[in-house]
Amino acid sequence: MSGNGQEPSGTRMPLRRALVAAVFVAGLVGAAVAGSATLTAPKKISEDAFNNPTSQHHSEVEPDTFAFASTVVATFQEGRFFNGGAAGIGFATSTNGGHDFGTKGTLPGLTVYSKPAGPYERASDPSVAYDSIHGAWLINTLALSGCGGASCTNPSIVVNRSTDGGKHCGGTDFHEAMYAAQRAVG
Repeated sequence: MSGNGQEPSGTRMPLRRALVAAVFVAGLVGAAVAGSATLTAPKKISEDAFNNPTSQHHSEVEPDTFAFASTVVATFQEGRFFNGGAAGIGFATSTNGGHDFGTKGTLPGLTVYSKPAGPYERASDPSVAYDSIHGAWLINTLALSGCGGASCTNPSIVVNRSTDGGKHCGGTDFHEAMYAAQRAVG
């Protein structure tokens, strides 16, 4: 600035024009990129299948997903209890990269609310993986018993297995009283 409070002519205006032009171009590029992205609305892939009066329904929480080739399997808790665990574990399978989840269900033989019923009171923390050597989808669940108080006291690890591309999950194949074994070892 000069001593009279005005800018010398020709020094700041080209810089301002350049900045305005750069912001304008950046806005156009941003709009073009945003306009080319395909955004779709969220898809409902499943619905709580349980109706026991002791847990919250129309709730599906703690999801996990895994994809192999064009198959995507999702798993989640259904019918969440206020103090932990759920009435059961649901799953949904897509064979077209997630565009459609045509297969939906709940893990059989897991909790007393499952069909067929299983030995556990609640289920929690599901996770899904694919065993490419055996061509099997595996859903691992923390199965809970002894839930009379503030927490469940007898957890087990349970695995349900699907050998038909995630369309059906068999009964629990593998039980391990992990915490009991840890206590025994020390």
